[in-house]
This record gives sequence, structure tokens and C-alpha cells, in this order.
Amino acid sequence: MKNQTNGVRSGSAAFEPRARLLKLIGSELISDEVVAITELVKNAYDADASVVSIQFEGVTGDDGEVLVRDDGHGMELDTLLTRWMQPAASGKGGKRERYTPAGRRMLGEKGVGRFAADKLSSRLELVSRRSGDKSEVYAEFDWEAFEQDDRMLADVKCRWEVRPADWLDTNGTMLRLTGMRTRWNERMFQRLSSRLMRLVSPFDGAAGFRIRLESDEFPRHSRDLTGGFIDQAPHRIEVSFDGEETLLVRLNGGRQSRQAWPGPAPLRCGPVRMKLFAFDLETEALARIGPRMDVRAWLRDWSGVSVYRDGFRVWPYGEPHDDWLRLDQRRVNNPVVCLSNNQVVGFVEIDADANPELRDQTNREGLIHNEAFHDLQRLALHVFQILEAERQKFRRPDRELPDGAVQHGDGSLSVVEALEAMAASADRTTRNQLLRLAKQVRGEFEAERTEHRKQVAGYARMAASSKATEVVIRSVSSQLEALNTHSELNGAARPLKELSSQLKMLLSAFDVAKPGNERRRALDVPAELSALKKLLEPVLLETGTEFSIHSSTGPVLRTEMRPEYFRSLFSLLAENSLQWANGKKPAIRVTVSGTDGSVEILFSDNGRGVDSAVEDTLFVAGVSAERKREGMGLAVAREIVTSHGGSIELVRDRRRRGTTFRIALPRKKARATRGQQ
Repeated sequence: MKNQTNGVRSGSAAFEPRARLLKLIGSELISDEVVAITELVKNAYDADASVVSIQFEGVTGDDGEVLVRDDGHGMELDTLLTRWMQPAASGKGGKRERYTPAGRRMLGEKGVGRFAADKLSSRLELVSRRSGDKSEVYAEFDWEAFEQDDRMLADVKCRWEVRPADWLDTNGTMLRLTGMRTRWNERMFQRLSSRLMRLVSPFDGAAGFRIRLESDEFPRHSRDLTGGFIDQAPHRIEVSFDGEETLLVRLNGGRQSRQAWPGPAPLRCGPVRMKLFAFDLETEALARIGPRMDVRAWLRDWSGVSVYRDGFRVWPYGEPHDDWLRLDQRRVNNPVVCLSNNQVVGFVEIDADANPELRDQTNREGLIHNEAFHDLQRLALHVFQILEAERQKFRRPDRELPDGAVQHGDGSLSVVEALEAMAASADRTTRNQLLRLAKQVRGEFEAERTEHRKQVAGYARMAASSKATEVVIRSVSSQLEALNTHSELNGAARPLKELSSQLKMLLSAFDVAKPGNERRRALDVPAELSALKKLLEPVLLETGTEFSIHSSTGPVLRTEMRPEYFRSLFSLLAENSLQWANGKKPAIRVTVSGTDGSVEILFSDNGRGVDSAVEDTLFVAGVSAERKREGMGLAVAREIVTSHGGSIELVRDRRRRGTTFRIALPRKKARATRGQQ
């Protein structure tokens, strides 16, 4: 429409989007093929389906296809034309339209499923049938038609028809995707399986929804996706927060206790439910759950803390390497108490209506980092503290709490519990006073316990430094003796220079007590062991110890660890071997091998072996077969290993002479291998 008055031209115009706009928007919303499949599964959930299957056929080649089939309520023609083909139309109605007929909270509010199909393939065929209908709706979409620069969005037509039921024998929707844009491989299937296994909340928000993955080329991934070993976790906690100041806590399936939020201010995140399942990574602990290699593989896929809203997962929380609670950093600062990200399978459940401030980022990958999100982090870390305290009591029943603190099996202070019980039956004024007092007592206790944990972490670093220094001192002593001898015969200049160089190397190698830089780096395990052997050479020569290193051929065996910790770990084991040589010529043998996910190290000696009376408590601080010794070495060794996601155990094989420890550390693969799809 145009007007012209007094030489001024004016008018109005509408946007005329190019067809390519659809693909540009899709590329922003869908990051990869795994996310695309996930969005299609969400569509099935919104259709009130009880089961959705994703079937891959020949997708490692050029002519593969994917079939996504659900048993939801299906679509009629009007729904296809007015809603499915109008991206962003869903969720435009009132509150009632944000829920499905079965009462599920709608997840596909932006119509992302359309773009997901384009991300996966160049062609889509859609077939849908409503319950009771004898006909089905068929539509086909050629996504390549949207690529042409000279075409407007309105110029691209997609064919549809209503026909007698042919593809579907009952209600539901089927998507047939052909012209796959990417060749799939097993690594991609593993990522998809891991993602879909945790897509549905373990709470009751998505009850009655099942996902099945099928593949003709990767049959070991064809199965209903379930929770694996989660029910066998040795440490667990369930918490319900009312959004104000009260938490209902259940530890290890015990009775529920009521606790007040101990923080300085109310939380803005709203009501939250949490379930945390913690695992001990020592080999013996995993063996009690199931085949340890299977359990480790499952933990690699499942570990992390996922967030769910209205029964469905919010990406990317809980994905591998997504440590949104910074659990690994807490573990480094306090390895004795804190759990690491690879030890926990966690679920956090929120509700969209009750948590309006926890909103998605524009790209649907995570929540906006506002005050409500940070409060959610604070709440989750408080729940972790409760679980970690209970776990410590189980692992170290003789561990004393700070003076004046009395703790029950449910992890709460008895005095706080008594105050809260009194408040439940008191009048309103008295109840508020009692709850404030209980909150104050709990806050003081948490502050004292935090300080206690800091002290324990400091002692652990001191113990590691002290134990490693024993070996260092012996090496320095030998060097000093050599210095005296050479000085008398040849002058002091050369040995002094050699000693200075040796001292610098020793100091840098064992500086584990220094706070601050905790960054790990990839270590070549056999090479590091060879460097340590050279470092210990004066002690080995002095004691006549034979130290041999054996490594399997093939790819480099690497792990991620600070070099100081690595050297301290094996110096502690070497020191133990020298202490218990039992009068023989000491011999230490180290064997290194690798599996797909770990580096295994067998550290053996020919000493007197371990007394059966202390086998079960060998790694507990203060336990030693000799009264004069403090028994800290193996306790510190275990903390070093477990804080890096590994495990250490005594090999109980009576046929072996001496003592053998098995250490398993996470394997760091070459960058090129890890980057392959």
C-alpha cells in the first residue's frame, strides 16, 4: 500500500522471508544429529505416546534411513497444516494448551522437530493416523528446495494427501528420513544411547513413556533404554525442597527427616526435587555391584547431575564433561570428603510453572544464569554436603565430628531434630521461634564442619608431602655422601653443580603441598615411571633394589594427572616395598597395560606381603602392621588415585609372593582418536 501527499511517499510492507531462513534458524537451534533425534523423541512425548522407537537401517552408508515411530494420538489434516507446518505455533495458546490431553507438560514449544528432521536428512516423509480413523495423513518434505537463494519461503510447496491407512495399522505418527546428511558410526550411537537413557526423569513426571533404540548395523545398542546399575548405588539421597525454607531428606532409603534451609537468604529457584546416587570407585566396591568393567562403562555414560523439567531432561546438564556444579574442583580441594562428577549419577527435577525464573537460553542448551539458577546450584551443593557426610560415616565409622556435635544416622543434628519436632506441635509464634533457632544451630554446625573439612584437606596435602619427602631425603643423603667423596678427590666444583641440578629436580617433582595450580596434564605412564626410576636411582643403588618396568606395545598409555601427584603415588608404594623387604634383596616390578577406557598398573614387590589381619583396612588412615608407623602412606595413595577418577586395590592372590597393588587410572586417548565421530 502506497500514499503520496505533498511530495512525500509512504506505505507499509510485510517481511517476505527467503526459503533459506528456515534452514538458518534450524542450524542455530539444532547443534548436531544426536540433539536432532532427541527433539524428535520429545515430539512423541508431546503426542502422549507410551513408546517411541528409533530404527536405523544402513546408516553407515549412503542409502541409509531412519524411522521414528510412536503410538501417540496422531494428527489429522487440519493439525498438520495449521500447527505442524507453522513453526513456533505450539505453545501460543493459554495455560491449557501448554499441556497434552494426558496432562503432560508440552516440550516442543518452538516447533524444533521440523528443523531436527532437516538436520538429519534431505527428505522427510510423515505419516500420521488418529485413533479410530480408517485413513492416514501423508506429507513429504524436500528440504533441499529451501536451499535455493532465489526462492521465497511461500514459494516452496510441500505435497500432502489423505489416503486409506497403509503404513500405520493403529494410531500414531511415523517419520521416514532418507538422504542422510551424515554417515553414522558406533561412537555416535553410543552418544545417542547415553543421551536417550537419561532423557526421561526418574521422578514421576514422565511415567509411562518408554524409548527403544534399534539398529541393524549396531545390534548391541538395540534395546529398551533403562537405568542400569542405579538401584545398586551404595550411597543415595532423596530431597524435596518446598521452595521456601524446608527440605524433606531421605538417606539410603531410611526414614524421612525435615530440615530447614541453612543459608543466609531465601532461595529464588522455587520447589525442587533431587535424587543423588553415589558410587565408590575402588575395584572391590564396584565388584559388589556387578562385573566391574560393565559398571565402569555404565558410570562413564551415566555419571553427572542431570536437570529435568516437567519430566524431561534439560540439555546439556549431566553430559560427559559438563560439571555445572564444579564437583571436580571441590574434590581437588578436599579429596577426602568430596565426591567427584564421575562418582555421581544425579537427577534434579523442576516444574516450569512453579519455577518461572529458571528459563531456557535462546538456543535451548541450558538455563539462563540468573539469580534463580545460582540458588539452584547452592541448594544442590548443600544436598551434596549431606550425602558426603553420610558417606564418610559409612567409609570411616571411627571418624569423629567436631566437639559438641551429635549426629544421627539420617545425617541431621539431634538438637536440630528435636527443635523441629517441638516446632511441629507448637503454636505459630513459638513454632517460628523454634525454627529460627534450629536454622541458626544448623548454620553454625555447617560452618564448623566446613572448617573441619578444610583442615582434613590440609592434613592430606601435608601427609602426601611428608611421605614423599622421606624418599627425597634418602636420595639427597646419597648425593651428599657422593659430594663429600668427590670433593676430597677431585675438587668440589663439578659435584656441587650436579647436586644443585639434582636438588632442583627433586623440589619440582614433589611440590604437592603447594596450593593454587591444580591443573592436570596428560602423562605418558611408562615414560613417567622411567623418570621416577631415574629419580630414585640413589636409593635403589643404596638398597640394592632391582626396579623393572614392563609395558605393553601399541598406542601410548596416557592418563591425566599432575606429575607431582603421580610421582608421589608411586614413591609411596616404593617406600612401602623397601620398608617390608624382609631381609631379601628388594625387587620391584611395575607392569603397565591398557584397556579401552583405563590404564592398569600392577605394582609388585618380593617382600613379606600383607598380614591377613589388616588386609580389609589396609587403606584406612592410621592402620599399619607395625605399631611404630602411623599408617598414612596407603591412605594418601588411595586419595590420590580416587581423586583422579581411578581405583587402587590389593591383589589377594596367595600364589603371588610379596605384595601386589592394582591401580586403574582413566585413560587419556590421543586427540585425533577422541575427535573422531
